[in-house]
Amino acid sequence: MPSFLSSLPPRTLALAAMALAVTIYGGQFVSVRWGLQQGLSAYDMAALRFIFAGAVMLPFFLRAGVGSCAGLGWRKGLILGITGGVPLTVISNIGLNYAPAAHASAIQPGMVAVTATTLAYLGMRARIPAGAAIGFAIVLSGLAAIAIAGSTGLQGAMTLFGDVLFVLCGIGWGVFTWLCGRWMVPSVTGAAVVSVLSAATFLPAYVLWLSPGLGAVSWPIILFHGINQGILNIAIGLLLWTYGTRTLGVALAARFPPMIPVLGTLIGIPTLGEVPSPLAALGVAGIVTGLLVAAIAGTGRASPSAPVNRPETATRA
Repeated sequence: MPSFLSSLPPRTLALAAMALAVTIYGGQFVSVRWGLQQGLSAYDMAALRFIFAGAVMLPFFLRAGVGSCAGLGWRKGLILGITGGVPLTVISNIGLNYAPAAHASAIQPGMVAVTATTLAYLGMRARIPAGAAIGFAIVLSGLAAIAIAGSTGLQGAMTLFGDVLFVLCGIGWGVFTWLCGRWMVPSVTGAAVVSVLSAATFLPAYVLWLSPGLGAVSWPIILFHGINQGILNIAIGLLLWTYGTRTLGVALAARFPPMIPVLGTLIGIPTLGEVPSPLAALGVAGIVTGLLVAAIAGTGRASPSAPVNRPETATRA
């Protein structure tokens, strides 16, 4: 660590780490949509993600044991690969062909939080606290506002279709998040299993049947998207988030996920020229408010399945 960083208080470093992590996670949807606008397909973007992520996480997977699927067992590993890996990544990428990045960065984290926490409480046969229920009701109201905005077709006739795909992805990653908590899967192990299994299953099919288009773009574009999607989001973002959560505590770390939709929206304005309509902006604000209310109400401490412990699942593991 550089000397000027080591002189800073641990709390300051942790706050900076969390801020950088949510910036990475908020910007990933913008990055994917930008890549799609550059001529890459949804399959190309998924391939880049798992080529780089698979290469980075393979040593962790091998060290933990191939025979035991990194210590999880193959049944659990395959379930996590399906609920948190390449199928939902491709679906989300397809959605970004039709709907703005701001919609994805708001809808998916919102649905992850609602789904994972609801499943956690149902699994404990406990009632969701009133504060969390109010927060989730606000989140769903924000989703409804975005859906209404998308149904008007002002941002494209297929915007609502893209939004529906984001909802499905959010539910899927919410199930993945809940399973990681229920099975007590360490973050690095979950990321390694999803990355390696996704690369091993998807990349051969991509090469053989999905018309690879990486040869049509320049190497700088390939490296940018591969590093951003596969290394920043999987490895560096995970390390930053884990360090910040461990230093600050889960209660304070739970306040950061609501910033993902804000940053996704703000980054998309100058980068993509996507200014949300008033109703869509109101929906994003509703989701942010609902997530914050739920976090303050203590959802981050509700159970091992709480989404704050698994930021990578909330943002396309």
